[in-house]
Amino acid sequence: MKRPHLGIAFLFIAALAACGGGGGSTSLPQPTPSVAPSVSGDMMALKASQGWNYHATSQGTSLTLTTYADPNLVNGVQSLIASSVLGLVPTVATSAANMTANLIGAVGFSIDASKDYNAVSELSVGSLATIPGSPLLVPSTLTLGQTWTPYAGVGAQVINVGAVPNSSACGAGAQTGAQVKYTYGNLNYTIAYVPGCGITDFLNNANGAEFKLISTQSYASIGQLARGRDVASATLLDTAASLLGQRRSVMPAAKLVRAFFP
Repeated sequence: MKRPHLGIAFLFIAALAACGGGGGSTSLPQPTPSVAPSVSGDMMALKASQGWNYHATSQGTSLTLTTYADPNLVNGVQSLIASSVLGLVPTVATSAANMTANLIGAVGFSIDASKDYNAVSELSVGSLATIPGSPLLVPSTLTLGQTWTPYAGVGAQVINVGAVPNSSACGAGAQTGAQVKYTYGNLNYTIAYVPGCGITDFLNNANGAEFKLISTQSYASIGQLARGRDVASATLLDTAASLLGQRRSVMPAAKLVRAFFP
């Protein structure tokens, strides 16, 4: 899923009236528009063997979701792997075997020097494929009102900068972050980011299903997972095979999250 957390700087400039010559007349102070609040840093905080544990309950079903940053980059691609089990437990990352048995998917990211995160590949039940255009999931600076288009038909807008849900799971100290609303057709999701910590909240606005960060931890004992290597090394040949209905992955746990993402 630590670097120091960066707070928000609100900049207000007071325009003081200058005295006029001779007559001693004055003009009233004119307010200068404030600068929009902004936060900068590593929004995903992907580093070797780091894990993020989330709890969610929807329609009577409770889940634990663990995401895990594979420790070794492949061709400069960092894999983020997600696994889930029924019930509210501390983590799914009790072992490499447990993470693999309960896999629900993975995403490969390219990360530039500024810590902008572009999604370049994905692994799901239906496919192992590259992602055309390498869409920008989240940049290293988020400013209130900022918008961008990660992918054709997908919009992103920063709707809040400041306190965000579940930031206390990042550890002691003030946790300032931002919330980004992603929209695709009638679907929209809100993700909360805290620089140096990662995603603290994922809300499905359509049905209110919410994944809440409960803890972060290093899981060095898990090591590199084979499916992490797969998503990091995905090629156009894998994409072509997926389009032909080949190389479908067996992920029994994937069905667990369907109720959360209708």
